[in-house]
Amino acid sequence: MKKISYVLGIFSIIVFSIFSSEAFAQDRIYAGIESKAQPEDNIFFMFVQITLRNSDGDLVTYMESNKLIDVDKKIINDSLDYFSSSMEIPTYQLNNKKFQVFILETTTEFDSNTMYASAYYDITVNEQSNTAATFLFDSFLTSPGDEVTAVWTFARLV
Repeated sequence: MKKISYVLGIFSIIVFSIFSSEAFAQDRIYAGIESKAQPEDNIFFMFVQITLRNSDGDLVTYMESNKLIDVDKKIINDSLDYFSSSMEIPTYQLNNKKFQVFILETTTEFDSNTMYASAYYDITVNEQSNTAATFLFDSFLTSPGDEVTAVWTFARLV
């Protein structure tokens, strides 16, 4: 009887973990493939890669994720419209769907010791900066001369 209770208990934990969210205290909507569609939403994929290199150029940290928070797809779409109006963005086709892939890179060099714990996709319009997406992660300590590169990848239907 105890074996059956243990098996049922383990089975119910597995089933519960499959159908529950990643965190019970999560209060922000994550973006990515699993995000809820917004009206006039044509961005179907967002991805960020973060690298930290020390002052000698050696790779210290690499992270990647499509778990973004505080996503404002309207601001992102507006920025992608701006980029596509000023440069040629190739169009791809897959399963009768046409889409564009945008790869944007930002680099930050540190001049003091600091804790780095998030990457922001910021858009500046008329000297007003707006955060369109945020990637949060466990922080790491940077030293003077260290350099962080964030590569943001967006794909949207055209």
